[in-house]
Amino acid sequence: MSKLKRVASIDFLRGLSCLGILLYHVRVDLWVGWREISNFPESYTAFERAVAWLSVPAPFLGYAILLFFLISGFCIHYPFAENSHPNWKAYILRRFLRIYPPYLVAVVLTAAITYFCHLFWSDQTWDPGRIWRVLSLTQNYPPDRGQFLSNPSLWTIPLEMEFYLLYPVAFIFFSKLKSPFLWVFAGGLSIWGVYLSNQGFAWTSFTALFFWPVWLLGAWAACLYRKNKLSNLSYVLIIPPLLLSLGLALASRLQDWNAWVQYLLWACFYLCLLFLTLSWRNNSSNSLLRALYRFLSWLGKISFSVYLVHFPLFKLFGYLHISIFAEKPANFLVSLGYLCLVCPLGWLFYLCVERPVHFWSRNLIRAK
Repeated sequence: MSKLKRVASIDFLRGLSCLGILLYHVRVDLWVGWREISNFPESYTAFERAVAWLSVPAPFLGYAILLFFLISGFCIHYPFAENSHPNWKAYILRRFLRIYPPYLVAVVLTAAITYFCHLFWSDQTWDPGRIWRVLSLTQNYPPDRGQFLSNPSLWTIPLEMEFYLLYPVAFIFFSKLKSPFLWVFAGGLSIWGVYLSNQGFAWTSFTALFFWPVWLLGAWAACLYRKNKLSNLSYVLIIPPLLLSLGLALASRLQDWNAWVQYLLWACFYLCLLFLTLSWRNNSSNSLLRALYRFLSWLGKISFSVYLVHFPLFKLFGYLHISIFAEKPANFLVSLGYLCLVCPLGWLFYLCVERPVHFWSRNLIRAK
């Protein structure tokens, strides 16, 4: 498989994950809600009740964030999998410049939308302490953890930075000892962190330690791919565990199993999906499938920008809709229409912020 195709496959998965998260959040924040329609059906038309069923898969799509973590582990480890002497200084600088400047602009944009929508008075999270924690990427930690209500999705950005900082330590540790037991050690460390979280130790809950096994699975996939063990993997070997892990993941969500168990099962499903995508040859003659693949690959390319700005844009659309119609959309298709507007606006953010920053950081690192 060529490098170009590999990148396209990863972009496709990023796009799939991004779409899942958008669908999950639009159902939560830009729609009257399933409970409202089911409790008061007489207040809504037959058509509104019918299209409400389109929202049924959305609660399961929030786990698509785990696919982002998997892809992050894969992409970060892939270029270093056969490099015994990485330039860690350049690596840290590149990852920081890749993530933080667009994140900072997204925070400013969130503040502007919050002000425009007159949400500062109802959103008590915009206090000086919270602003500092968000800017310093420490908002996931106690004693006063939490996000801006107008952009709660920013919780994953500190995790990414923590993964990036942990990775060199793990790489050096692994490369020195070269033992498969190190993967067991890393997994055991994560299980220990999850155990502490379940015991009420808040410092390990929803931090890099909590999601470290998911990120490591992505790095492991990169190792397999570098050894050319995924390119020609038979679908017969992938489809059964993919369906099994999906069934278990759905069951864990419906029966409300332990949160970390749910995350791990969904991560296994997405790992199988990653294997399937990397071994897939996109030679379909179906024009609809090819168009869908191109769209999701395009969405994957701009997915970071879309992710950064989608929630405040939902807040903006909700504010404008309520200003005109006095309530959130009752027709789920209208909510999906607003979702469609987020994609070109995210693309605009990509063109104006993310891509220029990316080029600037690349030139800066080369100059050093």
